[in-house]
Amino acid sequence: MTNTQPESFDVVIVGASFSGLTLAHHLPKTLKVLIVDAKPTAGATVESTGLITEHTREEFKTFFPIDDHITNPITTIAVIAPNYDDWFVSQTASPWIYQTDTKSLVKTLAATLPKNVTLKTSTAFTKVDDQDQPKFITLLHQGKQYQVETKFLVGADGGNSKVAQVINGLSKNKNFLFGFEQVHYGEVHLGPIPEETIYHFWFGEFSLGYGGWLSPTRLNGKPAFRIGIAKLPKDRGEVHELLKRFLSLLQRRGIITITNDPNKPDYVFGSHIPIGGVLKNIHHNNTLLIGDAGGFCGAFAADGIKGSVVSGKESANVITRFLSGEPYALQKLKPQMNKHHSLMHYYKKQVHYRFIWDLMKRDRTFTQMYKVIESEKESFLEQFCDSKEKRKSLAWTVIKFKHVPKLVKYTWYLFCDRFARKG
Repeated sequence: MTNTQPESFDVVIVGASFSGLTLAHHLPKTLKVLIVDAKPTAGATVESTGLITEHTREEFKTFFPIDDHITNPITTIAVIAPNYDDWFVSQTASPWIYQTDTKSLVKTLAATLPKNVTLKTSTAFTKVDDQDQPKFITLLHQGKQYQVETKFLVGADGGNSKVAQVINGLSKNKNFLFGFEQVHYGEVHLGPIPEETIYHFWFGEFSLGYGGWLSPTRLNGKPAFRIGIAKLPKDRGEVHELLKRFLSLLQRRGIITITNDPNKPDYVFGSHIPIGGVLKNIHHNNTLLIGDAGGFCGAFAADGIKGSVVSGKESANVITRFLSGEPYALQKLKPQMNKHHSLMHYYKKQVHYRFIWDLMKRDRTFTQMYKVIESEKESFLEQFCDSKEKRKSLAWTVIKFKHVPKLVKYTWYLFCDRFARKG
């Protein structure tokens, strides 16, 4: 019996979604690259609502025909208070965010990979030969294990990265939301231009942790919408029933109509969304974490994909330099990413947003925050998504003398939520 020599690659990427595929599109064509993913096909399931901002669209356009996969340009955000009766809209003259056909987008990213890249699906990454500086990677395909050799390993495998778990010296995401989403054929009826509106529901006690969202899209040429909620991971067992109640409530209020069986959505997914900010140690020797695996996730402001695309693009450069003999090249990834509209600055800001959001425990607190924000609805979008990277802050939008009475009441409610017993 003869031993088979493991196939050798310059770079092995674990994960065939936004960050891993973007990286593969940008690595030099002289490198031999392998991407592995446990899914049966790239894009078979995509654990993302698929919203991209104008800046993210521009990032895509440098290497990919992203406009072919946009279903709805969004010019408006509608914020709905916990009672569902009060809501406001904030608009921009041109689209600030876009809903994509996310499965099609990922499938096409995979189908257009350059010839130097091999994509193997239904293939799971399991372990490495050396947990400090791996050379041989063990993969599992159809129940059989085999090894490949690599000079460099990339974890682009999501918030619960297996690469991060098995490599000594890499940080791991510890703080998450659990998001649950369904896609239904039907229409949204709230607001002046529903097909150009994304809806953010401030649930309060109904779903502590984040809230709910509703985004119009199109499936097979027909109107549809994506609806979801996010909660703290400890409450993930409640999300299916909560989303069912949420869907039923919106139907009763005439906010949505569903043309398919409400119990049989076209698409369902649940995922852990990292919310702890960018990880400290995203690289160690010949290993690097990108996308959600590295904590590059801005999902708090409906912009989780940007970090994946930007980290994929910029990591191609630092990996190439590392392989060319620059041992400290990987340290340049975060500074290079920050050149994309101060992206690292926003990730720090997002952690502060989360701290305040997590202090709120009752409907009255969320309602009071809603009243403050509503007073500045005309400028609300100026600090949202792409504008957040211009160092604009929601705090300076609302901290004004005229809002002092509302802010005092809001602060008192925060204090009660933090220190008073729930009665």
